[in-house]
Amino acid sequence: MKTSIAMISALAISAGAAQAQLEQNGNFEAGDTSGWVYFPSLDGNGTSVFNVTGDASEGSFAGFVSNSDLASSAVIKQANLGAGQLSAGQTITVSFDAKGSAANGGVVFAEFFEEILPEGVSNGQIITGGPLALTDQYQSFSFDITLSGDTANFNNGITLQFAVVTGGAAGSFSELFVDNVQITPAPGAAAAFGLAGLAATRRRRSA
Repeated sequence: MKTSIAMISALAISAGAAQAQLEQNGNFEAGDTSGWVYFPSLDGNGTSVFNVTGDASEGSFAGFVSNSDLASSAVIKQANLGAGQLSAGQTITVSFDAKGSAANGGVVFAEFFEEILPEGVSNGQIITGGPLALTDQYQSFSFDITLSGDTANFNNGITLQFAVVTGGAAGSFSELFVDNVQITPAPGAAAAFGLAGLAATRRRRSA
């Protein structure tokens, strides 16, 4: 019986571990932008950049995106995370630290997508409901997102992206400092089943 309990517990722990944070290099402590996909602005009337900076919320590094191309968007993303590992109705907690500045119509959006195969997205949303309210000091943001009821909508994983957007007026720019990005799913069905089995076994033993 002890062996069975240990096996169930190990399975539950293993299932929980499989649902650990999904992001890669979310705190930029690799000292580079690995784990991130960057789509620069391509309008050509200004410039956009994505690199690491020592101006961090914690640790040594943060990500920095700047865009001065008019009426454009520079995007960084953590893409196709947790493909085949997530369940309908599961809650994903997205958190990060951010600061920034903008002028003449510049804004920053945090966006979340459920990816579908062979390509495309479903249930895309701006998780703040509008532009991020950034200041010149780091703030912590956290959002709980429930995956849609159709598992097929995210069988290619989920994506978090930051869009650094400019307006069409002369001198428009937008910049984002981002750090401590975490994308954490609630325990999946496997972990819940394992823990329920462990509880039931213990009840039988104590009866």
